[in-house]
Amino acid sequence: MEGFEGAAVIEIDVGQSVYCDYCNEDCTDSKESGGLLFGSYAACPTCAPNIEASAKLHGETNRIRARCPAGKPFSDWVRQELRG
Repeated sequence: MEGFEGAAVIEIDVGQSVYCDYCNEDCTDSKESGGLLFGSYAACPTCAPNIEASAKLHGETNRIRARCPAGKPFSDWVRQELRG
């Protein structure tokens, strides 16, 4: 990349941790199902209804890229499907 010669590259291994990109709730061990991917942000089952309502209000439902399948824990979905 231009302008970044010699810059250090830092990689962060998030391991098994899962946090909502909106409310920052720790969902790592939660077995609650639900949630969605809005753009590149994962919304937990608690935040997802508000994100979806806001998307509808602003004509941005096309930015909902994926939904956590029914019965699958949000944390597993993020680890297995979104980080894969």
